[in-house]
Amino acid sequence: MTTPPSNAAPLRPTVLLVDDEPEILVALEDLLEDGYTTLSASSPLAALALLEANPQISVVVSDQRMPEMTGNIFLARARRISSAEAILLTGYADLSAVISAVNEGAISGYLHKPWEPEALLAMIGAAAERHRLRAALAFEHAAFTALLEQSGDAVSVIDRSHRAVRSNSRAREQRQADPAPTTIAADRAADEAALASGAYADEEQRFDASGKEPRWIRTRRIPFGTGDATRHLIKIESDETERRQAEQKLHQAEKLQALGTLAGGIAHDFNNLLAVVIGNLELATRSRDEAKLARYLASATDAATRGSAISRRLLTFSRQRELTAETFLPSQAIGEIEDLLAQSTAGRASVRLDLGDEVWPIHTDRSQFELAIINLCINARDAMDDGGEIVVATRNADPRDLPSGMAGEFVRISVTDSGSGMSEEIQARVFEPFFTTKPHGRGTGLGLPMVKAMAEAAGGAATIESAPGAGTSIHLWMPHSALPQPAECTVQEAASVGSLGILLAEDDPEVRGMLTEQLSNAGHRITAVHSGEEALERLDRDAAFDLLITDLAMPRISGLELSARVGERWPRLPILLITGFAEVQDELPLAVLTKPFTAEQLQAAVAHAVHGRA
Repeated sequence: MTTPPSNAAPLRPTVLLVDDEPEILVALEDLLEDGYTTLSASSPLAALALLEANPQISVVVSDQRMPEMTGNIFLARARRISSAEAILLTGYADLSAVISAVNEGAISGYLHKPWEPEALLAMIGAAAERHRLRAALAFEHAAFTALLEQSGDAVSVIDRSHRAVRSNSRAREQRQADPAPTTIAADRAADEAALASGAYADEEQRFDASGKEPRWIRTRRIPFGTGDATRHLIKIESDETERRQAEQKLHQAEKLQALGTLAGGIAHDFNNLLAVVIGNLELATRSRDEAKLARYLASATDAATRGSAISRRLLTFSRQRELTAETFLPSQAIGEIEDLLAQSTAGRASVRLDLGDEVWPIHTDRSQFELAIINLCINARDAMDDGGEIVVATRNADPRDLPSGMAGEFVRISVTDSGSGMSEEIQARVFEPFFTTKPHGRGTGLGLPMVKAMAEAAGGAATIESAPGAGTSIHLWMPHSALPQPAECTVQEAASVGSLGILLAEDDPEVRGMLTEQLSNAGHRITAVHSGEEALERLDRDAAFDLLITDLAMPRISGLELSARVGERWPRLPILLITGFAEVQDELPLAVLTKPFTAEQLQAAVAHAVHGRA
């Protein structure tokens, strides 16, 4: 019988006394009454029935000479139905029976009659303790085995020689999957590092298999043992792919909700920009003054460029991408989404940036960080019914201001409004999932919990300062990143590529004409076609081109399919893909130019495509 250990006061051990003489049973009960619960039987058959009915019995004390059967035979039968320790009471003449009982494993000790009370108490106490320890060990073994076999994770116990001394079926299947040698080497090195350090380790890795979706595996390494020689490692490998995908979908949903809020402000700004473009182009068509004509065209170009920047930022913000931590400057990231922050208020409030000098870099997923700041600005806007100002500030935090329990170097990012503020009761709940004070249909209650989760995942925290009628400040405390900050790319003049023979595939006649003019003006020789099929036919007749430029979205044969076919048949021909979809840049091993672009940007992309394939 396996019984779970308890932190409560220990129960009195139960002792079964078996003797055919009533006086002996009384004497034994009197001896044990202070420390044990006793059960008595005057025959071996009755004792066997008691053992069946009382699995908690710890010790059996039995006489040897009894009418129905001898003590050694009784205890051998008892061993089959009970894990209780057994002590045999016998006379000198029964020594052979004692030896037989010991050899059969039926008893753990014996005493001669008449016994010494202290010796018998000591023997029973030791037997009860052995039974307790054995039951506790059996319970721990059963619990570990159940956890091991029923776990949905791959679980192994590894020794210092890197042998799996215990493992469940998932771990065994995983070992038979024949992973790449580099993966095995890295995994073993991580195991050995955890064994050597004796410290808990937790990591999550992405694995990409050809033609399959990426998988995310979280590995927890738990060393245990009293010394280096006896130390073992519990290794738990969890497939986190579904969780990652769910997080990605939730993150994308939050982005789309934010974009819905931005739509009004974006439409207003684009209408203003289009008014500037159309108005200046109309003025240009009527102007006879070259100076005014140049000014009108410059103004239209500037407005179109600002519209392009908004469009590019929206595409970058809305795209679906893997959540990946990176090191970046928070002030720079906030500055780059200033237009989106302004549009998030839909004209109901103003946004002012107060970005500190030399603010430290932080390490988190950049798109999650940007979404958090936009959501905080939307919340701040909704808290100000009569309008007001939202201030987004960044500072290197003063250690004295850190939240309780935090120490070290942190960056504080704050979003402050001048709205109605919150009571202490509401402040205590604002980070709860699905809690919202907004009217039904206007809030999910997930914005602030996601902001908090993002900060805590990076090793930081989110706090709130507010009072009724005094506005609200949400502070993100993000640790100063110890990782190197990525070097910033500098804009360089495109290297000269000379005059190139370029095959241009573009189905839109206006875009095709514009590209032909821009490339011809740069000195290139252009052969323009309207489809992927025509491009392949042209290459079949004459493949002597220096570069293929193709649009991504074309009917029948897309730019991607065209690039793939060309790469198979003419692998040395460089390809430049033109697209209006920002996410394509991260997914293709091609030179990509995102619309809209200037002639100079087109020339730089041509040079990059040609030199990149050289």
